Amino acid sequence: MAPGLQFNFINNKAPFLKESAMEKIKGIVVPTDWDSNGNVISLAIATGGEQEYLIENHRQVTNLWALIRQEVVATGSIKCRKEHKIIKVAKISAVEMNDSY
Repeated sequence: MAPGLQFNFINNKAPFLKESAMEKIKGIVVPTDWDSNGNVISLAIATGGEQEYLIENHRQVTNLWALIRQEVVATGSIKCRKEHKIIKVAKISAVEMNDSY
């Protein structure tokens, strides 16, 4: 293990990097997975830097589904699992045309 990295092991499964303090990201809410009927079942925030943050708590975030394909600013804790970045959203809002974050 590289110096300075801390991992959490959950039920002896794949290691997670320890959750970071609250961070802020800006990007577009995009669907990432669909069920057999074509309904969206998973969401992520795609940033301008071509990073994609899977939204861990997408079912618990009020009005998130209304923000699909809109630019947002989200605040939450971020962790990495293998090649995926995952955000647990604490706060999310649509970006207005003249907003900077």
